[in-house]
Amino acid sequence: MIIKINKLYQKGMEENALYDSVRGIWRASMNRVKDVEYVFGVYNSLIVTVYKPTSWHVCKDAVDKLPKHVTELTEKTENRIFFVDEGFENHMRPDEPEKFYLYKSIAGLKVNQSAQNPITYLNPVE
Repeated sequence: MIIKINKLYQKGMEENALYDSVRGIWRASMNRVKDVEYVFGVYNSLIVTVYKPTSWHVCKDAVDKLPKHVTELTEKTENRIFFVDEGFENHMRPDEPEKFYLYKSIAGLKVNQSAQNPITYLNPVE
């Protein structure tokens, strides 16, 4: 899953702030995200961070786990979703695929870079 963070990303931003920017909150389907193995935080076609979601949550059902920048839920945001990467939160080292994808360009992928939705799902190669 690709999440474009062009408006949220700042060069040199703190790792925890970057994590919260990528992990949510998003208008997406729980059915769609349940099979997502990796989430790529992308800035101007460059993968600037990679996470391996451990769990996905609906905002109103997991208020205690919300990203730090979410200070209040509204009718519009309470059903949005976010993920938790327990490996990141427990300061575990990135696995090999996470390290492999980091700082790679997605410019060659058939991804609509001008789409309003910041989320793009990638289907695994069979």
